[in-house]
Amino acid sequence: MLTTTDIKTIAQPVGVIEKMKEPDLSSLSIPESVLSRIPSDCTFQFFVLPFSSSESGTISAYMANPFDAVALQSIQFISNATIKPFFAPREQLLPLIAKHYGMQKNIAGDQKTGMTTGSISFNGSQTVVALVDDIIHEAIKRSASDIHFEPFEHELCIRFRIDGVLHEIMQVPALKTLEVISRIKIMARMDIAEKRRSQDGRIRITKTGRDVDIRVSSLPTDFGEKIVLRLLDKNAFDYNLDSLGMDAKQLLLFKKAIHMPNGIVLLTGPTGSGKTTTLYGAINCIKKPDINISTVEDPIEYNIAGVNQTQARAEIGMTFARSLRTLLRQDPDVIMVGEMRDQETAEIAIRSSLTGHLVLSTLHTNDAASAVTRLIDMGIESYLVASSLKLIVAQRLVRKICSNCMCEDILTPEIKESIGLQPNVKLYKGLGCPQCGHTGYKGRTGVYEVLPISEQICNRINQKAYTSDIKNQALQEGLITLRDHALAKLTSGITSFEEVQREISVLS
Repeated sequence: MLTTTDIKTIAQPVGVIEKMKEPDLSSLSIPESVLSRIPSDCTFQFFVLPFSSSESGTISAYMANPFDAVALQSIQFISNATIKPFFAPREQLLPLIAKHYGMQKNIAGDQKTGMTTGSISFNGSQTVVALVDDIIHEAIKRSASDIHFEPFEHELCIRFRIDGVLHEIMQVPALKTLEVISRIKIMARMDIAEKRRSQDGRIRITKTGRDVDIRVSSLPTDFGEKIVLRLLDKNAFDYNLDSLGMDAKQLLLFKKAIHMPNGIVLLTGPTGSGKTTTLYGAINCIKKPDINISTVEDPIEYNIAGVNQTQARAEIGMTFARSLRTLLRQDPDVIMVGEMRDQETAEIAIRSSLTGHLVLSTLHTNDAASAVTRLIDMGIESYLVASSLKLIVAQRLVRKICSNCMCEDILTPEIKESIGLQPNVKLYKGLGCPQCGHTGYKGRTGVYEVLPISEQICNRINQKAYTSDIKNQALQEGLITLRDHALAKLTSGITSFEEVQREISVLS
């Protein structure tokens, strides 16, 4: 872990510029090994010219605007290296970039052949098949969850979602958009002639001995079809409940609830908050040969050995409610319903829990106590909610600070006090390094609020109490709120002020 004394040296690329006088570039000679560290399109886009590389991998480069922090961060992400910037006038840099990279360039961007990142590159001679393969393999390598292919007027923009945040990876000329999109649709066995309606498809590939399922979705836009690939890497999926991020008390309550013979355990939170991961972790925890576990999902994210998983298909009448009714005739012990989307599904799930089944499901609410009100608003009688609910879990995801470039985050006492922390509490952040793609974060962890349905809370539900009354009762019984759990992860150095502030602004 880095300390505050290390920050000056390491943070130099984003704040300290060497010799702001104009350099003499007339006799500049740059080795090919150095030039190859930064792609040509990146040099023209940001007016940057690398001229040397240290043994540690740091690239020294001339820049027209070395104070441009956004450009520096982009170059570091693309080159996967730390940049040490030096000033040079733009009029001197342009001819030198063209000379050393062996081509003239239209700076306005209408002749762009594409940005590159690390091992991904695109040029006129590269086949679209190879380009798409490279993009997918790079996304798997970087543990991206999604790939976005977004067509615009002059380019096809490709972005990766890594740890919940989108990063622009490269741009391909607009004239190649149709070829790239068609290649993906062929791989996904979609109709390449149909461009007016949205479509769904699947791809399965093997990368370094790992099977990766890819869910493909297309959507017509003004400049062509937008394609999003959801990468489902079973090898990278962690089924272990102990590693999801709950504290010891929360984990004990959750495990106790999912081992009950009947009742409902609900997970709540917005889309992308990790609810499915927690559900799969729960199933993996309780599955054994003498238990029949069945699921209804839309879609099936991961295949779990020993579990009967069913895909809901509303277009052919296999809705959640109908699939759930069928499951009840399959002698289940545990049922997982991907989402309680309507009153019919919720009623069947609740009545199933009252007839000797354990039901695991999800709802979209901001916190745990709000799930009670949501069920009642859906038309479920309060006495059914009170008698069936055993536990409600609300959750979010925050990015974890990269352990390789972690350092102390210097914040004013006023900022700390604004989120309820003591002024002397130490906080941390990531500076950004090659291991984390210069983002300062690597991986994510869950922030949880685990609310067991006690007898007192059960009585309040029967009395149709407000959400605030239920939450106040839970607080009296020791509830750790989402906000409190997020602050605990902040003060323990797991995540940063930036991440927690984003969540607290939602939870406050």
